[in-house]
Amino acid sequence: MSAQNPTLVQEAISAADGCWRLALGRPEAPSYFSTDLAGLVSSFIALIVSVAIGLLATTFSVPELSGVTSFGFLFSDVLLYAILTGASWVVLRYLDKADRFVAFLTVSNWLSAFFGIAFQILAVIGVPSEAILLVALIAGLATYINNARLVVGLRAGGIAILMIGQIIGVMIGLGIAGAILGPALQ
Repeated sequence: MSAQNPTLVQEAISAADGCWRLALGRPEAPSYFSTDLAGLVSSFIALIVSVAIGLLATTFSVPELSGVTSFGFLFSDVLLYAILTGASWVVLRYLDKADRFVAFLTVSNWLSAFFGIAFQILAVIGVPSEAILLVALIAGLATYINNARLVVGLRAGGIAILMIGQIIGVMIGLGIAGAILGPALQ
């Protein structure tokens, strides 16, 4: 990104280009993201917009009789986001890459925002959920690995540690949340 402050739209366009390049594993991909604190804030705004679009789509596409509410989706998204962010921070500190955490989180937010919007569009136009899940798995894994590799500077062992740390963090976090909230949800 250039030295002058880009508008949110300019930053989003550049981040979309960066996400595409990250998916392809291009080494210049990180340069398309503003990874300072202002860029982190912009990525949070994009993520919030994506979640809002997801909530709207859920409101109109999930049958009322399913027992799933928009609040349930929002709560689970926020909970998983917080757990994954915390686990990422712990692992990056362990790997002596804490200085790359803001960049990692910024890129991760932009990826989540664009994927969230894209997958909602695919769902609305009628693409089968199995196909969306397959695309999400492949694209998510590729960009996740490339975020850790190109943005943070991790090698294969560090990427594996990050992934395992996040899985363990999610298991612990969801276990605690289930113990606390489980009785309240019954």
